[in-house]
Amino acid sequence: MSHMKLGAHWGVVMAGALALLGGCGEDATPEPEVARPTFTKDVVPLFQASCGFGSGCHGTAYPAGYVPLSTNVADAAALLERLKEASVREPSLPRVKPGEPAGSFLLHKVKGDYTGLPCAPGACGERMPQRSAPLPEADIAMLERWIQQGAVLE
Repeated sequence: MSHMKLGAHWGVVMAGALALLGGCGEDATPEPEVARPTFTKDVVPLFQASCGFGSGCHGTAYPAGYVPLSTNVADAAALLERLKEASVREPSLPRVKPGEPAGSFLLHKVKGDYTGLPCAPGACGERMPQRSAPLPEADIAMLERWIQQGAVLE
């Protein structure tokens, strides 16, 4: 084969390879960015709507050790610190452990999953919110993201 024909074939092969590789770049539709949840704008309203008003366990009449959520949470920082304290049901775990969803008793409660927890079977309590439907998966995922991202105030 002459050098001219070899060069022509090589050019066709390279053009084809480049065309194939051109489709291997970034996807044209980027992943949608998930908003970073905040305590005051996302978490507190979720708790108030599902756990704190009406017959909610964390309303105006709540047992000792429970976190009240029925007020307008003027002092969100104090509420957040209360959530970081040890759980009443399982004192070896905080209600919320910033950066560690698996170590946050609150997340286990809203998921209804007590696998691997030190509390005896049945002693971990009922899934939250009690006396109503479980939280939607999107709300649980938002709560988990908030904890994973450090459970910060804002």
